[in-house]
Amino acid sequence: MFTLIIPTRDSTMDAAALNKQAIACAKHYMGKTAWPTILLTVAVVAAFIATLTLFANGTLPAWGAYLLVAVLTYMSYTPLHEAAHGNIHGQNDGRKWINDLCGYLVAPIIAIPYASHRIEHFTHHRYTNQPGKDPDFIISGMQQGLLGLLAAGLRFQWVQNTFFVQHSWATASSKERLIYCTELAVSIGWRIAFLTMVDQPGTIAVLLLGYYTGGLFTAYWFAYRPHHPYKVSERYRNTNSLIMPRWMKPLEWFWLGQNLHSIHHLFPRVPFYNYHALHRDIEPVLQAQGTPIMGIFSRQPLAGNAYPSAKKP
Repeated sequence: MFTLIIPTRDSTMDAAALNKQAIACAKHYMGKTAWPTILLTVAVVAAFIATLTLFANGTLPAWGAYLLVAVLTYMSYTPLHEAAHGNIHGQNDGRKWINDLCGYLVAPIIAIPYASHRIEHFTHHRYTNQPGKDPDFIISGMQQGLLGLLAAGLRFQWVQNTFFVQHSWATASSKERLIYCTELAVSIGWRIAFLTMVDQPGTIAVLLLGYYTGGLFTAYWFAYRPHHPYKVSERYRNTNSLIMPRWMKPLEWFWLGQNLHSIHHLFPRVPFYNYHALHRDIEPVLQAQGTPIMGIFSRQPLAGNAYPSAKKP
């Protein structure tokens, strides 16, 4: 079992030593086949198809379908994100086809091409919070009031779909271009077909507004809040840990670990369902390294242990 050496007032450890400890601890949480992510993928895709089917035949009212489409759109991004990092097959290269299959299955729901998303997303990791270099920096526009929030969400989605054309098309192979175009065609095509074939009140609201709501929620909690206020780019300090109040803990699962997005930026190969455990394990290192650990609503730094019930190693 890994033992973390916690720096105290009477002892100091340099940043490199602390980082080595955190890396050693993180390795215990990565590399395995991510069956929970596979199950999440199957559940999201099945629930999404069922929702649209029940709405189309009149069984599910528009308001219910709208809410479910929004929720499932949001939840579909996590498998896409995990697949982009290769976290679903882990170190089992023979299961990479499962990793890619999960990515391709959810991509038409969140409307972000899987094959090209890793290019944009890895650029974000490389240049986190750096204006002009970080493609996700555009989401910082959510700071500019309600209209800024709504507009930034749309601009963010545009970047997700066009980054490949703007930055990689010229050097991409014919196969890569074909896959990208096919993914776009499928994503747009099924929506056009649904709008054309389904004659139910509220169809546009369910399909388009439901998608936009889910996408905006994803952009806010997955991209905006973890990096706000977009002033630091250094490792350990460029991403926040957003700690929920005790009364909200029963609902924390819905965030799929992204309130601890700091863990992902530090260790991208750790699956999302291990963020909380790893955060507990290395919290002393995070504090020593200056990772912003704050209340999710108060946005104020939290003093001491964010997991007061957890036992120290």
